[in-house]
Amino acid sequence: MANARRTILRKSFNSLVTVVLVAILNFFLFRVMPGDPLMRLRDNPRLSEEFKLKMIEDFGLDQPLVVQFVEYMKNVFTFDFGNSFSQQLTPAMDIILGNLQWTLILVGTSSIFMISIGMLIGVVAAWKRGGMFDTGSMAFSLFFYAMPTFWFAMMLIVIFATELKWFPPDSEMSYGHDLELSWTAISDMLHHLTLPAISLTIGSIAAFSLIMRGSLIDVMTEEYITTAKAKGLSDARVLKDHAVPNAMLPMVALIAIDLAFVVGGAFQTEVVFDYPGIGWLTVDATFDKDYPILEGCFFLIAVVVVIANLVADTLLVYMDPRIKEA
Repeated sequence: MANARRTILRKSFNSLVTVVLVAILNFFLFRVMPGDPLMRLRDNPRLSEEFKLKMIEDFGLDQPLVVQFVEYMKNVFTFDFGNSFSQQLTPAMDIILGNLQWTLILVGTSSIFMISIGMLIGVVAAWKRGGMFDTGSMAFSLFFYAMPTFWFAMMLIVIFATELKWFPPDSEMSYGHDLELSWTAISDMLHHLTLPAISLTIGSIAAFSLIMRGSLIDVMTEEYITTAKAKGLSDARVLKDHAVPNAMLPMVALIAIDLAFVVGGAFQTEVVFDYPGIGWLTVDATFDKDYPILEGCFFLIAVVVVIANLVADTLLVYMDPRIKEA
C-alpha cells in the first residue's frame, strides 16, 4: 500500500508539472505564430476601440513579454482568458462552457456505445477466434476505422438527410428550440444527434474491439485459464470471472483517454454536421483569430487529458500488482 501511495503521489506531481508546462506552452504558442494577439487585436475592424484598450490593459499586451507572461499565469489557473474577440461582452470561458455541453452530449453518448459495442465485439471475436464472427467483425471494424471520418459523415448526410430525409443534416436542435427538460426538446435533440453519433461510434469501434480481442487472446493462453477449465467451469463462467477481468488492464488507459477526448470534441464530425461543440468552436475561432477562445480551448482540453491519464494510472496501480512493486 505504501508503494502504491508513493507511485500515485509521483504521478500526481508529474501531472501537475505537465499542466504547468502546458500553460507555458499555451502562452508562447500564440506569441510565436504569425500575427500575435496584440497585432490581431489592433487590426480587427469588428472590435471597438474601447474593447481593444480594455483587453490591452487587462492582459498587458503592450507590455514586455515577461510582464505579459506573469499576467497570463495569474489568470490562466482561474480560467480567465478575457472576453472573446468575436463576442466582445462575453467571457471566452462562458462561450467555451456553453459549447462544451453539446460536445459532452454528442461525444459522451457516442463513447458509451463505442466502448460497450467495441468491447463486446472484441470479447466474442477472441472467444470465437478464427471463426466467421471473428473474421467478419474485424473486417467490418477495420473498414470503417480506415474510412475518413469527414467522408463517412458526409455520406450519412447524403443518404439519410438529403435522399431519405429521415434526419436533419446539421445543427444541434431545430431553430427556435432550446435545450430543456421536455419531451419536445429532448426528442428534437435526439433527432439531430443521431447521425453525428452514428458517425463517431461506427468509426471508433475498431480501436476498442481490436485491443480487447488481442488482450483477451493473450489472457486465454495463461495457465490459470486452463486450470479453471480443468475444474469443470463452463466457458461462460471462465470468460466472465477469469478471462475478461484480467484482459481489462490495457482497456483502462484507452477508455480514460477516450473519455478525455469527450471534452476535446470531435473536430471533423462537429464541423461537417455544423454541430456547435468544442471542436466546431475551435475551428471557428481559428478562422476568426479569436485568441481568448483558442487559448481557453487548448488549455481546457490539455488539462482534461492530463487528469484522465492520472486517473488511468491510479486505477492501474490498484488493478495491477506489478505496477505497485515498480
